[in-house]
Amino acid sequence: MNRKPSVAGMFYPARQDELNAMIDNLLSRSYGIKKTGEIIGVVVPHAGYIYSGYTASFAYNLIMNDDRRKFILIGPKHSGYPYGTYFYPDGAWETPLGNCKIDAGAVSDLQSLRNAPKASEAAFYDEHSIEVQVPWLQHLFDDSCGILPISMGDQSLERAKELVRVVSEILQDRLIIASSDLTHYEPARKADVKDSELIKAIESLDVQSFYSAMDRINASACGYGPIATLMLVTRELKGRIELLNHSNSGDASGDYSSVVGYASLVAYR
Repeated sequence: MNRKPSVAGMFYPARQDELNAMIDNLLSRSYGIKKTGEIIGVVVPHAGYIYSGYTASFAYNLIMNDDRRKFILIGPKHSGYPYGTYFYPDGAWETPLGNCKIDAGAVSDLQSLRNAPKASEAAFYDEHSIEVQVPWLQHLFDDSCGILPISMGDQSLERAKELVRVVSEILQDRLIIASSDLTHYEPARKADVKDSELIKAIESLDVQSFYSAMDRINASACGYGPIATLMLVTRELKGRIELLNHSNSGDASGDYSSVVGYASLVAYR
């Protein structure tokens, strides 16, 4: 069954022409960014495009130059229900740019694996963390891309390690997109310090240190499970992760008294 958009008209424009124009503008502002090596995946934010789109565009400018057209999209479940890890099984995801089809090959491979996520449409209902990534892919690749959405209601280190074993089996010619914002609703200076510590831990590929940092600084990064999954896959492939861009919502709103932090990072080897 096709998934209808939940946040069109709120997080991004509901009109096709306005959405394409907005993405074009965002990509033009970060055009020219390059990275040598094979991309494994990216970390991207998932707020409204007016706030986090500029930072996200750095990652999508890199993806634009890649030949691969299949993507494993991993995002948190903000409501926490249903708890667990799930994938969207069939059909397509609808946005103002059309339908983005589910990667049937990835679904078939996934279902044959032990400890794989379970199929669920309900796990993605009214959840924006993956939805806001889809128009970027449609804008870049039209209808030639395929997606495997994975929702992490359980973001524990143990579950991330289990998911890595599954993702590694189906990675092949696919890229990982890990969706997360960083610090939430703190003054910009404090948020930037916390974000800097988290980014340093992510770049280290030491996932235990990453989870320890989350606890130590009382971090509010909402997609730490997807980030940890990409870290573990990258370490397994002997790659590295580097920051592309960091910002916060105050850069767009002008209000730095309470911000949300955003980062785009690339994993490559």
